[in-house]
Amino acid sequence: MSELSRHAHAVLLPVLETLEADDSISRFLENGGKSLLFGETGEEYVSGRMSEQRLRRETPDAWHHAIKTLKARAGGELILAADADIAAVHRLQGVAAKLPARDAAQRMPEAELEQACFEAARGVAEAGINLVLSPTADVLTGGNQWLDGRTLADDPSTASRMVRSYIRGARRAGLNTTLKHFPGHPVLRGHPAKDDATVPLSLDELRAQWGAFQAGIDEGASAVMMGPARFEAFQPAVAGSLSADLIALLRGELKFTGLVMTCDLDHKATIGNRSVAETAVASLAAGADLLLLSPNAVPHIGEIANAIVAAVEGGKLDLSRLESAAGAVYRLTARTV
Repeated sequence: MSELSRHAHAVLLPVLETLEADDSISRFLENGGKSLLFGETGEEYVSGRMSEQRLRRETPDAWHHAIKTLKARAGGELILAADADIAAVHRLQGVAAKLPARDAAQRMPEAELEQACFEAARGVAEAGINLVLSPTADVLTGGNQWLDGRTLADDPSTASRMVRSYIRGARRAGLNTTLKHFPGHPVLRGHPAKDDATVPLSLDELRAQWGAFQAGIDEGASAVMMGPARFEAFQPAVAGSLSADLIALLRGELKFTGLVMTCDLDHKATIGNRSVAETAVASLAAGADLLLLSPNAVPHIGEIANAIVAAVEGGKLDLSRLESAAGAVYRLTARTV
């Protein structure tokens, strides 16, 4: 296994729907994979609740055994991620303490909300997770069927306060955090997973809702997830996960120096008419560091990694860009120890 191939595997974040690794995940870890996301079923995602069968099966001991096995296959430490949202999915439901409901969390003073987030985060960390794909920093100003009811608050000030409390509580528990979904989706036409969904706002209109993103960055969020929809502020409209301009704004204007993550690369609004492999190369070229692969894409991990290697060898992707992305992943992995 060449160093180039190991870098290509290192920048991929496949979703694992159960605690058991199949052959695709096992090969991924053996070939240099450094990250896994413990996901949920579509029904669990929509309802925000884990199934009764999962709750019975995924005990703390089951989590500990699974993570020990995964690390052994990888031959070292891993970024192990899960959702732990106040207003959406809490993947460690039944293992970690509950997070407060959205309305209750909005009414809590910062210190009280921080403590509630700490107590939930402590259980998440004790299970073996070291990165949460939370908190959500989007603020809605209009229709959005994807995020309706799944954001922290409807105004930047309240959302900023809640983001600060969440990150402080998670950090006290030893958890790294991820802000999502930059540059925000205040208004969204369509659903990005299944439609050619667009955000019909100017850059200034988007910028007006960035308070919670800036608060989270200032508080020390480890990662930022780019949005999957296409943004009409740029022409031709481009998905956040593929936008060099938006990633440059995140780095330059908001001064974010951590790991930039994509949303699912096979969301319709992101992938368009490309293959997942082509989308992976495009996201890396745009400046993303860690590429999220849905369960549908997981069987093709090897093909995607090979396409990244071929893009470097063929001059379509700068080697320095891949090295920079892999370096960001390695640095965050080191922080999980």
